Amino acid sequence: MVISSVIAAWSDFSHMSTPSKGGFDSVTSAVSTVNVGYIWMLANCLTSAAYVLAMRKRIKVTGFSDWDTMFYNNLLSIPVLLLFSFIIEDWGSDSLNRNFPTETRNLLLFAIAFSGAAAVGISYTTAWCIRVTSSTTYSMTGALNKLPVAASGMIFFGDAVTFGSISAVAVGFFAGVLYAIAKNNQKKAESAMKQETIIPMTIRK
Repeated sequence: MVISSVIAAWSDFSHMSTPSKGGFDSVTSAVSTVNVGYIWMLANCLTSAAYVLAMRKRIKVTGFSDWDTMFYNNLLSIPVLLLFSFIIEDWGSDSLNRNFPTETRNLLLFAIAFSGAAAVGISYTTAWCIRVTSSTTYSMTGALNKLPVAASGMIFFGDAVTFGSISAVAVGFFAGVLYAIAKNNQKKAESAMKQETIIPMTIRK
């Protein structure tokens, strides 16, 4: 998966570094924009990895159920969301009327409620997945579900189809298959080892 990400990054930089009608100024602007994007992606990867490892350790230490983990995760996020919402967002009546027009207000409120319910479901399934699997398996699953999104972007939404982008998606899928085979072989080896270590309690004649 790391090699797949490197190939995708190389493809992006190669595509951006090709001079266009705007000349080298546009190339410099595009590359700097890509750099900022990759910095945010790196920060996201680091914080996500720290979150998964910390939550898995906390689940083991406290013995939380999936419901407890989901509840406290969402409960702790509420003060942070409220704080930054009051600091950054405009809570004036004009802003509320502009963002929630009367014609579509009920539909928007329903969409917000549905999004919140879906987020609760995702949080619950995340806690379950981290508890019953390893952190590596969870991370691998999270990386693999981005591949169909990348492929659909090239097929349906006009993303640049280059040798690098296709190779990155192909290498990512191959990494997923390889990981699945390795995990299956690991389970078989562990099962065989358990059977070998079983000591018979009685000896039949």
